[in-house]
Amino acid sequence: MNPSLSQSRLSGILIPLAAAIVIFAGMKAASPVLGPLVFSVFLTLIFGMLLHWFEKKGLSTRSALILTLIIFFSIVAVFLLVIAGSFIQFLSELPGYLQELEGSLELASPYLISAGIDPASLTLQNLIQSFSAEIGGLVSDLWDIASPVILIILTTLFLLFEAKGFSQKLQIIIGELRPGELDRFITLAEKNVDYIIIRTQVNLAMGIGTAILLTLIGVKYAIFWGFVAFLLGFIVNIGFWIAVVPPMLLAWFDLGVVPALLVLAGSGLTDTLAEYLLFPHLTGQGLDLSTAVVFISLFFWGWLLGGIGVLLAVPLTLLVRMICELSDDTRWIGYLLGHPPVENDKQN
Repeated sequence: MNPSLSQSRLSGILIPLAAAIVIFAGMKAASPVLGPLVFSVFLTLIFGMLLHWFEKKGLSTRSALILTLIIFFSIVAVFLLVIAGSFIQFLSELPGYLQELEGSLELASPYLISAGIDPASLTLQNLIQSFSAEIGGLVSDLWDIASPVILIILTTLFLLFEAKGFSQKLQIIIGELRPGELDRFITLAEKNVDYIIIRTQVNLAMGIGTAILLTLIGVKYAIFWGFVAFLLGFIVNIGFWIAVVPPMLLAWFDLGVVPALLVLAGSGLTDTLAEYLLFPHLTGQGLDLSTAVVFISLFFWGWLLGGIGVLLAVPLTLLVRMICELSDDTRWIGYLLGHPPVENDKQN
């Protein structure tokens, strides 16, 4: 084998790998700012499609933009009201929960003693002091929570104003750098955006269904849990079930075992209808990633961008897959990220 050829191939692997490590290290360092910016781009894709839909219905660009902004601010207002209302309601009912918890601890005191835990240290006064300290710390950190939210809202607004012009600029740049790949890039981008829109619609159906189910069962904060199910639904195959656990435990604590099992069964039915009936109906082809890739991407993007990375792990991985499929040298990476081929495809 030619040594120079072997060295060239090795360099072709090591150089891109080193570049990727440097890029990821920079992204990790900039994650407090980069995470909200990425989430803003994600929101702009969704509301940009809504803006484009209004324009197709005959509205002028200005009217479509105003209507889109009204919807955007309405959703933000509802989100803030749901979070604030659930938090205030939880604080008002916290003493009752603590009393019930103290009663449960009294019943469990023999088991606690055998486990080496002193039940006397778990009095109502100590529990109240502990929860008060946690809530005080949360309130003091409100600015740390509010500042990324403000950054997301403002960045999304500016991106919406520039959405149409930025799309045209991007097409011009790609057309000049890779003229033969422009049509393919547009097709792949449309597929990924369509997936995000359809995923949002399915998650919305799951969130509404979850909220209705919890309301009928009598679980508290049903609207809030429905909103959580909507958000975590973007974590395909995993997120919805993570969102079901807290209301199920709350139903068990408040209402008993049977309502908790009803929450579990009803949530399973909601997820089945949404994922296996509604989603295939809305999308003509599967753009899902393999389950293993989804699971690994949660840890990777979560480590890289924090909580926002976990929420957007699937869309970001889809973006990586789209970029890899643009080049013959990296197309195999996009193939590995997808579902394994079924038997029919192998036979054909």
